[in-house]
Amino acid sequence: MDVTMLVMLLLEVTWAHQEGPPVIKEHPSSVVARRNDPVTLNCAAAGAARIRWFCDGEEVVTSTQDPRSHRVLLPAGSLFFLRVTTTRKDSDTGTYWCVASNSYGATRSQNATLTVATLAYDFQRQAEPIVKTRVGDSVCLPCQPPKGIPLPDLTWLRDGRQVTNSSHLSVSQAGDLVINKVIQEDSATYVCRASNAAGTRESTPTQLTVMTVPWFEERPLNVTAPSGVTVELRCLVRGSPMPSVSWQRLEGKMPQGRTRIDTQHQRLVLEQVAPIDSGVYVCEAESEGGRVTAQATVTVVGAPTLTQRQQRLQVMTGDTVQVSCCVEGKPQPYVLWRLATPDRTAVLAPGQSNDHISVSDDGRTLWLEHATTEDSGTYYCWGVSSGGGVSGRAEVMVVSALPPPVMGVGPRDVKATPGSTATFHCEVVSEAAQVTISWWYCPAIHLPPRQLSQHTADHRFSLPNNGALILKNVQLDDSGIYTCRATADTGTVEQAAVLRVEHSANIAEPLLLPAPPTKPRLMAMNQTSVKLSWLPNSQMGEDPGQWYRIEYWRQGWDEWRVADAAMMQESCVVSHLTPGHTYTFLVRAVNNRGASFPSPWSDPVTTKLPHDPSLTVDQVRQAHRRLSRPIISLSDAAITAPHSVLLRWDFLAPADVSVEGVLVYAVSKTGTVQVATVLGASSSSHLMHHLSANTHYTFFIVPFWHSIEGTPSNVHSLMTPEDVPSSAPGDVHVTVLKEGSVLIKWSSISAEEARGQLVGYQVTISHNGSQTTEMVESPWLEAHGLLPGRLYTVRVAALTAAGSGPFSGPVLLDAGPNDAHSIQINTHSDGTVIYASPQLEWLMYLLIPLVLMVCATTLLYVRRLRRKVPGCNPVHTPNVYQDPSIYPDHHSINMYSERKSWRASESDMDSSLSSTRLLRPDQLVNEYAEPRMMQQQRLSITSTEPYATTSLLTTASPHLNTSAHWQCSDDSGVQVNWNAFLPPPPSYPPPPDLDLGDPTGSSNVYRDRRVFSSAQIYKKSKSEQYERPCDAALEHAYDQYTQGASSEGRDGSLSFSTRLDRRQVLADYHPPPSAKPQHNNTH
Repeated sequence: MDVTMLVMLLLEVTWAHQEGPPVIKEHPSSVVARRNDPVTLNCAAAGAARIRWFCDGEEVVTSTQDPRSHRVLLPAGSLFFLRVTTTRKDSDTGTYWCVASNSYGATRSQNATLTVATLAYDFQRQAEPIVKTRVGDSVCLPCQPPKGIPLPDLTWLRDGRQVTNSSHLSVSQAGDLVINKVIQEDSATYVCRASNAAGTRESTPTQLTVMTVPWFEERPLNVTAPSGVTVELRCLVRGSPMPSVSWQRLEGKMPQGRTRIDTQHQRLVLEQVAPIDSGVYVCEAESEGGRVTAQATVTVVGAPTLTQRQQRLQVMTGDTVQVSCCVEGKPQPYVLWRLATPDRTAVLAPGQSNDHISVSDDGRTLWLEHATTEDSGTYYCWGVSSGGGVSGRAEVMVVSALPPPVMGVGPRDVKATPGSTATFHCEVVSEAAQVTISWWYCPAIHLPPRQLSQHTADHRFSLPNNGALILKNVQLDDSGIYTCRATADTGTVEQAAVLRVEHSANIAEPLLLPAPPTKPRLMAMNQTSVKLSWLPNSQMGEDPGQWYRIEYWRQGWDEWRVADAAMMQESCVVSHLTPGHTYTFLVRAVNNRGASFPSPWSDPVTTKLPHDPSLTVDQVRQAHRRLSRPIISLSDAAITAPHSVLLRWDFLAPADVSVEGVLVYAVSKTGTVQVATVLGASSSSHLMHHLSANTHYTFFIVPFWHSIEGTPSNVHSLMTPEDVPSSAPGDVHVTVLKEGSVLIKWSSISAEEARGQLVGYQVTISHNGSQTTEMVESPWLEAHGLLPGRLYTVRVAALTAAGSGPFSGPVLLDAGPNDAHSIQINTHSDGTVIYASPQLEWLMYLLIPLVLMVCATTLLYVRRLRRKVPGCNPVHTPNVYQDPSIYPDHHSINMYSERKSWRASESDMDSSLSSTRLLRPDQLVNEYAEPRMMQQQRLSITSTEPYATTSLLTTASPHLNTSAHWQCSDDSGVQVNWNAFLPPPPSYPPPPDLDLGDPTGSSNVYRDRRVFSSAQIYKKSKSEQYERPCDAALEHAYDQYTQGASSEGRDGSLSFSTRLDRRQVLADYHPPPSAKPQHNNTH
């Protein structure tokens, strides 16, 4: 800090002693300022005694000179304006400079201009608030800014963001915004902004609307719909501005009262369409951008029509029933017959049959051969097409008997004068069979009658076709009883009348009978009563003096009976009926002159059985009436998988209680019917499962209420996609052509198994994990390049467009140089595969190694058995005796724990004899040699039972060989090697109390006698869970385990004494000496 002050002081002294005018260090700069804003004009000079300011050649008056002045001269020489003014009287605008002076002279600075910025409020020229243009045109938005000082800068804003120049959008030098080739995205709000130091001005916003030609977001589609449904034509239009949409119909008028335009969703709605509504409908969209049109064709397919009325048939059992159904329509409807069974799938297509029921090829006739009473019921004839469906029904009643004929107008008694004409009327009604009328004459009741014929000699009798009998020129002897007899297959009815010939007979008046009423109609029914109603004859009018007589017939009766003879009303309740029987009723009008002709017979009525839950007659009638009209339409059928189709439907009107559910039918081209029941009127879709792949199906919907089925809907037909084959080709044959080449053949699969168009076969030939796949079209393959002597596996699978099916069972083949042969595969019904018998050469290849292996194994076994038999059971000798350093030669241990030695006899030299003896231990009693006692030791044995010395397993010693095998011997002498079946014993050190000592004989450990059991020995081992099978079997035989030592320090012996079924087995072992071992003849 001190150095800096010193330097500055020196500089001031230097300048003070410098002589000359001031030097301008800082010149003023031009400034643009807003009115009333403070501004400073800087000026600094060195060596100046005074600084003055000048404006446009005149000295500036500062506050120093005039306290009222707003100009202040700062101490450093700068000119400060408290506020910039631009009034006419006093304006700060001008050119300023400063003059610095001292005694040596004056210095002038550079000029600086002080400008007061101004900016007017109104633009001189600007664009219109709304500008419209079309896509592809060029548009220019003008902008001339307000007046201002300095000139304001122009910028354009698009939706509040500054516009940058580009090839598409730029600002001209005059400030206009130019847009080349306008696009839809250029529609926005544009603002011209002018700014300078005085402020910022913005023009009136300009809304640029780029008008586009209307375009269709969704065009109306052609529609084919059944009659009665609602058709919607959607026409979604977009554009700028939004166009208006209108509809019109070409070559016709819009349907009156059934057409509405939904402007919100831009659609045309046609309700309850009919075939007359078919035509071309045009959607027209128009705006300032242009006009476009789109059209759609509406095709309304009319529902089929039933040209035959409902049928009611009553037939006898055993007869053939023919039920006809005439359905017309365009397109030709598909006719189906619904049988009168509870089974919903009981549907027959044209040309199909079910037992004794068949349908003709054109579908118009249903035949019931040998009808039975079980065939009675309602048969539906369905005619379905894409336009809708129609349903006709036929009530078939199969009975064991039909009503007999009934006398309509029978003959009446007649009085005639001689020579006059007598007429007897006889009109018979039979709706079940053809009737034959015959007349019979009886002079007296006690005389037999005779038949009157047209061909008799007496021409006075005539029989017209109406069944009457006319007798001309009546004679006195013509008096008698005349009987009209009506005969039919269903029965016989007759009625008689008396002819009296008198001279004073009165002339008969004309017969005026009442008119017959209408057919009686069933109103209600229960188990024992039926309510009927009818109407009087409309042509004759109602006679106030007449009444009605009801007649009825039941199966099993020979004649009609009167149920009620005097019924004054047009309704009647017939009671006391038998439940479960079929009745037929008729009604006659009766007055004082007689009974009328009978009414038509009623439909057969079967009374209910007890506890019959069937519907009432009124319920059935109302349900038929509601379901007879179309109430459902199948709208869509979409394939979801090769075996499933999703169906959607709509109700043509709000479903009421008359619809309990719908039946979804799927009928294949072969006539297979699948039915799904969907309960509830609110359901509108169903997924049909378990369909067959690659099959043509026809789908339709049938509403139902209880057991009554309604009119079917329109149909949707489609073909299910292909699937992979369901089975593999069979009968695979392999034939060797030559070395390395084979011919593979197989049988093809059926069309049902293929489940699609069979495109070929996939053949795989594999060997040891390697696989070759071939694709062929024909059911055979010729394979080359196979290596001889190798076994290959062949499998075949069928191919469709959906993929490959299952492979056939493997077939073995050999491409060797043998003669051509075949191998085939047979498959059981359960799927198991049976290969054909191998060829002879393969039998040789397989049998020869097996025979050689068996022979070699037998030889090895025999040699091993012979090698083991001559020895004295060495396998029973513990490893402790096999160490030559422990015991000298010619020493052994007998059964009395005595050390002995002996010389082998000459007989022992015979190995065969030794083998025999070992194999027969019971003969060894007399073969013991008298031992030479080396050291006698007393044993604590209280019994003199025979003992045998046998080798026991001892704990291994570090100095012993531990590789000996564990073996046991049974009574037969056969050695069993348990080491071949059991894992090796654990390798643990021996227990401390079983120390065998130094094998060289320096230790005296053998001097002490110790007794152990076999179980104790093993318990001392760490592997306590391991036991030998021979120990378990012989543990009861071990009595003592004795270990001792002789008086000689180097000699020792071990004695293992056991009781073994009173048999003695010698098992002595002599380890070789450490030096020059001698030959040991003891075995």
